Parts: sequence; C-alpha cells; structure tokens
Amino acid sequence: MEDEEGDDYYEEEQLSAQRRAKTNSRLSQSVVSRASTNDLDPGPTLVRAGAKQTQFDLVGLAKGLVPNVERATLQEPDNVILETERVLGKVNESLHSDTPETRAGVLGDAARELVSLWQAASKSNSKASLSSSRSGGSAGLANASHLASLLVSIHHPPPVGQNQRSSALSLVPRGEPRQYTPVPQLLLDWLNHTYSGVSEVELVLKEARGYSRHHSFWEAVQASAVRGNFSQTLQLLQGAKLEVAESAQNDGLGDNGYTGSHLRYANEAVRSAIDLLRECPAVASDDWDVKGQDWSIFRSRVHQVYNNLQEFAEGDSVSRQGISQPFQAPHFGISQSQASFQLSVASRKAESRVPWTVYEELRRLYQLLLGNEEEILAISADWIEAVLGLTIWWNGEEDDIAQGSLAASRRSLMRSQRVRPVDVTPVTAYCQRLSSSFAAVVQNSDEEFSVNVTDRFEVGLACVLDDNIEGVLLILGGWSLTAAAAIAEVASAGGWYKPAGGLLGGFDQSDLMVLSYNEQNRTGATKDDLQITYSQALSTKGTITTQDGQTSKEGWELAVQVLSRLDDSITASQRIENIINDLPLDSTDQVDRITQLCYAMNLNSQAISIALKYADHLRANTHNYGATLLYYARAHSAPKIQEVLRVLVAHCLIKSIAYPPLVDLDASLSSLISSPKQTLTKLAAQDAEAAEILSQHLSGYATIRKFYDLRDSSILSPGGEKPTHRPMARKRLAAAALMVIISSAASSIQGGLYDPSIETVVQVDVLLPLLGEALIFLNQPKRTLSLRHLYDLLAAIEDFETSGAMVKGQCEEVLKTTLGAAHGDNAVSNPQSLLQKSTSALTGSTYSMIGSQDFSADGQSANSSAVLVKGGKVEDAKRGWDWRAGFPNGAKGSDLLKVLRLGVAREIARCFAEGEVAA
Repeated sequence: MEDEEGDDYYEEEQLSAQRRAKTNSRLSQSVVSRASTNDLDPGPTLVRAGAKQTQFDLVGLAKGLVPNVERATLQEPDNVILETERVLGKVNESLHSDTPETRAGVLGDAARELVSLWQAASKSNSKASLSSSRSGGSAGLANASHLASLLVSIHHPPPVGQNQRSSALSLVPRGEPRQYTPVPQLLLDWLNHTYSGVSEVELVLKEARGYSRHHSFWEAVQASAVRGNFSQTLQLLQGAKLEVAESAQNDGLGDNGYTGSHLRYANEAVRSAIDLLRECPAVASDDWDVKGQDWSIFRSRVHQVYNNLQEFAEGDSVSRQGISQPFQAPHFGISQSQASFQLSVASRKAESRVPWTVYEELRRLYQLLLGNEEEILAISADWIEAVLGLTIWWNGEEDDIAQGSLAASRRSLMRSQRVRPVDVTPVTAYCQRLSSSFAAVVQNSDEEFSVNVTDRFEVGLACVLDDNIEGVLLILGGWSLTAAAAIAEVASAGGWYKPAGGLLGGFDQSDLMVLSYNEQNRTGATKDDLQITYSQALSTKGTITTQDGQTSKEGWELAVQVLSRLDDSITASQRIENIINDLPLDSTDQVDRITQLCYAMNLNSQAISIALKYADHLRANTHNYGATLLYYARAHSAPKIQEVLRVLVAHCLIKSIAYPPLVDLDASLSSLISSPKQTLTKLAAQDAEAAEILSQHLSGYATIRKFYDLRDSSILSPGGEKPTHRPMARKRLAAAALMVIISSAASSIQGGLYDPSIETVVQVDVLLPLLGEALIFLNQPKRTLSLRHLYDLLAAIEDFETSGAMVKGQCEEVLKTTLGAAHGDNAVSNPQSLLQKSTSALTGSTYSMIGSQDFSADGQSANSSAVLVKGGKVEDAKRGWDWRAGFPNGAKGSDLLKVLRLGVAREIARCFAEGEVAA
C-alpha cells in the first residue's frame, strides 16, 4: 500500500508540475488574470482562419530527427509487407476505374486495411507504450501506426455507426458529411485511445471518501470534459459528495467540506450541471457533429443554464455589477484600482449563495461546452491536447471579425442564410482548422507548452496538425519504410499530397532531361522517392511468406511491383531492368549464364550471391537435392550444404531406407551418388573451391546411402536382375560402410566428453539408430563383423553411456522418432514436434540434426508417403532387413544397448574361439 500511495503521490506531483508549467504560458496567464464576469463572455478569438505557423521549419526538423532513409532496412514482419503490397495493388487497380465513386471507395477501404494491419502487427509488442515509443526504440511500426492513424482518419473518415474504438480508423471515402463519422469524434477517439496517459481523472476516481475530497477534483472534471469523456464527468459530479469537498477550505467555509445552505445550494448547482450534460447530444445520442443543429440547440441550452446559475448564485448581490465595468470599455479610460478590484471579488464571494469554487468551476465547464478557446487552452495538459481541443469544440464558424462590431452583428443575422465551408467540405475545413489551431497554440505559448523539437513523435504530430504531409512522410520513413511508402501512395491517389515543385513539379525525368534541368534540393519524401527507396530495401530480402505459409514471394518480385507504380515511367523501367539483371531466378540455364558472366567480369561476389539465392529457391520450392547441393557449393556455403545433407541423413536413418528412393532421385543427386568423381571433376572445372567443399561434406550421406543400397539390393534390383555381389560379400561391404559411419558419429564423444571441434561425417545425434542397424550383423550363422569392428562398436557404446545428459537426450529423441516411424505413430507425421524439445543444446554444435530446420526444410513431413515411396505408405517400402521391427514403440536407448552388448560379447567370444586377433 505504501508503494501504491508513493506512486500516486509521484503521479500527482508530475501532474501538478505540468499544471504549474502550463500556468506560466501567456495563454494561461490571460485566463488566470480574467475575473468572473456577469455575462457569458465567449472570450477572445485566438484561432484565425487560414493562419499558418511560421515558428518551426517542420521539414527541416524532420530531416534532422530521422536517419538517412535511403539506408534504412525493413524491420516489418513478412505478413505486413505482403498484405501492404496486396492492399496497394487494389489501390493501383482502382486508379483505372471508370467512376470516381469506385476509386474513392477502394481508396477508403485500402486506408482502413492498412492502418488496421499495422496496428495489429504493432500489438505484438504490447508492452511498448506510447511514451516509451516516443523516445525511439525498436517499435518502428508501432510509432508509425500511431501517427498514421490520426493522419489517415482525418482525410478518410469512417462511416457513421461503426464502433469507433475498434474501427475509428476503418476508413471509407469522403462524401456527404452527415454520412461519415464527424472529425471531432475521430480526434477524441485518437486522443483517448492512442494518445492517452495518466490524468487527474484516474487519480481522483481512486478517492473512496468522495471525489471532491481530492484536491484535483475540479481539474479532473474539466480534463474529462475537454476530452469528451462525459461518462467520467458525470461519474465525478454524481459521486462528488461535496460535504467532504476539499475546496470548502479554500472558500473559507470549513475544513471538512460544505455544510448547511452552502452544501444545499452547491448540490443544486451540480445537479443542474448533471442534468445539462445528460442533454448533451454526445451523451444522449452519441452525436459528435459539434457543428450540427443539435449541438447549436444544446449550446443555447448551456447559455440558459449558465444564466440560471449566475442568477441563482448572485441574483441579489450588490457587488455583482461592480467588477464588469473595467472590462467593458478599457479603451475609454474606465478603470478600477487593484484594491477595489480585489474588494469587489471578495464581496461577490461572500455574497454568492453557491460556494465560489463550485460556482467558478461550473462556469468554466459551461465555457468549455461553448467552445471558449481560452478555457480549452487553460484546461489542456499539453500543446497536443490544446490543438485538438480547439478543433474538437469548434462550431464551424470563423470568428475573425471583432466582437461587438456592426459587421459582427450583420454576420450573426446572416449565419442561418449562408452555407459554411465546413458543411460542404468537412475534411478540408477541419484540416485548415487544425492548422490554424496549431498556429494559435504555437504563437501564444511559451517553450514549455510547445513542440519538443527533439522528440520525433511530437515533430511528426506537428506535421500532421499543420497539414505538412512532406514532414510526416519523412518521420514515417525513419520508423517504417513500408508505412511511409504506403501512406505516400494513398495520399497521392487521394489527392491530399502534392509535393511543392513550382512549375517543374509536374514534369517527370524525361521532361526534365529535355529541359536540361537538374533537380536540386530533393527531400526524398516524394511518392516516387519513397517507392524507390522501399523497392531497394525489398530487393535485398529473400523469400517473404505470410503467417499461414500459403503465400510467399521473393523480395525482388515485390520490388518490381512497387517500381511499376512509379509516376516516372523511365526511372521505373531502368530500375526494374536492374533488379531483373541482378536477381535472375528463372531457370538453371539462366543462372549458369549469369554466374559465368559475373566470373568473366570479375564480379565473384555477385556470382556467389546469385548461386546462394537460387539454391535457397530450389531448397524451398523443389525436391532437387542434388541441384541444391551443387548451387550451395558454388555459393561456397558449407553450412547450407550441411543443412541439406542433415535432412537427407535424417530421413534415411529414421525410415531405415535410402532416401530419396532411386525412382525419386533428381539427375544431379543421382550423378553425385553414382559417379561422384566425374561430377565433382566437372564442378571443379567451373569452381574448384565449390568442388572441394562439396566433396568434404558429401561422404557421410554417400556412405549411409551405400549401406542401404547394399542391404536392399537383392529386393530392389530391377527386372529380376541379380545383384553385383554375392549375399555374404554384400553383408560385409554393408557392415564395413556402417562401421565407418558409427565410428565417425562416436568420434566427437570419445571418453564421454563432447568435443565440437572434431569434424564428423554425421553427427552424434543419430548414433542410436546407427547402432540399431548393426544388430543384423550379430548372432548370424556366418560372422560378418571383424574383431576390429566389434571393438569399435563396444567403444561407441561405452562413449555413449558415459556421455552427458544433453548428448543422451538428443540421441534418445532421434531413437524415439525412428521407432515411432516404424510402428505407424501418427506423431511422426511431424518429427520436428518430437525433437524440438532438444534444440541442439550441445555447445558449439553447428551440425546437430535436431532443430527447427532439419525436418521441415524440404517442405514436407518425414512420414509423407510421397517422400518415401511413391504411391505407398512407409511400411510398403521394401527392405533387406529392418532392425526396428524387434523393438516396441517407445523403447529406450538402454533397451537397445543391452541387446547390442550381449550380441557383441558373443561375437567377440566367437572371434577368440576362432583364433582371430585384432589388427
């Protein structure tokens, strides 16, 4: 509890500091200095129609706060990139539609989808609050979505009737103003749900003794009202309990709250305010068309209630008129001394029937409802809330004529007879109002109540409010190239962003070349500039896949699509041609031609890059393992070669067959297996280093495959042909091949200690299935294994049993998967699910078969019948023998080793009996 109270105190101190700082601004000073008058003074007009701020160079500030956009990389998830491109494709298609209505509809839907997509993606980092994201950090897409949500919602309001919290940014095209969500409602939604933070309201609502007991009670009332949270305003007023009000002490009416007639009159005044708020269109019918007829009627009602309050509180006060004279005609020399002024205020306080604080705060509330600009600025917590507040509470009128003038009177009479711009083009009118409001706040505020020019978010928001789209795009580009390029396309298609370029702004590159004009001072924030930069970033990405894995595209392919939408067709053609030349992935022949050309031009790194990308493409989209290995070798990527070979070894051992079967071998893999010397010699003629790398790593898989081919040759020989070797010779050759693999696998755990520096043809993970394959050579009528082989088997067993828990755990998982495959375990349809618990925990192991890629890299499960035997299940595969049949599903490594030890002991005894001595 002490910690919570400390936190609350700290929050209150922060808010109090904000209020004190805000009071120092010129605007706040003017409000504080104004005394209460006896009429409902609308206050001076601070926001001038068409005014633009001149204090800040927003584009210059934006450039200084963002890194070089041309060097930016894409951090967005693949799904966001693909979905953004899909939506922009629809926008591009709509540009060729016959009807403007169709184009506008598609554009509105696209804007809605884009913002919703980015917001959903940014929620994955839910702990990144707005305050933390404003300081920079890694949540670029979250920052961009915060800013873009306000920008896009202003220009494309959603239809009326949609849930504003979830779909205030679900945007539709502009049309008749009454058919779409009013802009004030959108601004309030953004203010309350995107730009929200700790406020007086949250602190006051924690006061259990009565809300008015809290010293910030009236500030909370005003703060909730200025943000349009009338449900909170009503909650505060209804639960005020003025009998414990802290303000009673300030009014000199007691230390513990109001009592007697003061309490009764205060409660009556508050009840009138509650009844008035219930009549507000926003409360009664969720109507936020503040410039509409219902709000005009409501404001008339506010006037009436205000006058009633004043009459009720000061109707009999003799000092009521004493304070108004100095402010009615100051230019005529009518004034009053400060002492007389204070005396009049004190007299009014004493004579008021309603306690003075209650009276004054309710008057401020009514002034807010009437759109008093000074009151809005006095209540606002920061410049952002101030600018939005001046726009939210705007009644649609432009008051740029002096109050009390003849022109003002004539204007008042003509209001009902003229059509206001805000009623005809609400989006444009509100954009201008935001810009004018921003100018007013900047002009009349000090530094502490103005834009923090070192904060990227505040500068970006200032650009939004100032309708400076170029600055917004620069800020967005610093956070997310994807979002910046997309917003630029939407803005260009919607007609609300046309970069300033003077007479030359409409010319493309070909026109400028004819005019011999060289563009200068480019900002990099035009639509084409952002698309070019974005395409460059896309072209560096490999395969981009959706979350469901159903759609995938290469980065260069998306880059071409983006470039195809450039306004400058010449630049688009040149850059598309460059990408196609740089990333040719059409066919093996084309890849060979391009790589040969790169080598001929001494562009070795480019050739290696092309080979690597093409090998990745083959691995992800085909079963051409041989071609994949060859191109990884040409890319000099030993780790990639090892990954592919691990997949092949895994399938061989778990299914106990040569994988892929002979009938499924691609031409390249078949040549590597059947005639490795000729194939590697041919590769060496093109790339000697590639042939060396491949030969070093291919031996393990080739030896395992030789073992299975020898084992099954009598069954799989085509057309009844006899095998090349006699049965006993085949067994001995198979045993010799198997023992080579077992010795290699166990060499990294000699003495039970794992040594990752020892290079092996296969990893220790598969040791148990290898030992299982050796069972067939034990207890046979004719001995197959030599004494040397038996010693090697025994050494492998001892090394395994003395190894650490990590090695044993990984080996046990592979054994479990192997036996499961033999006994039709459905879980083996995804071996990765069985093995993922052991993710190569062996320190330094880069060859572990267990991991996220080993059984999924070929794009299919290890239990797929198409993988093992075309047209048949796993058990349909023909084998010379199958050691797995002798062990139940779920058998442990210890069960296997017991059988193996007994067999080895007997075989060694036979060797001794026959007089064999180990070499």
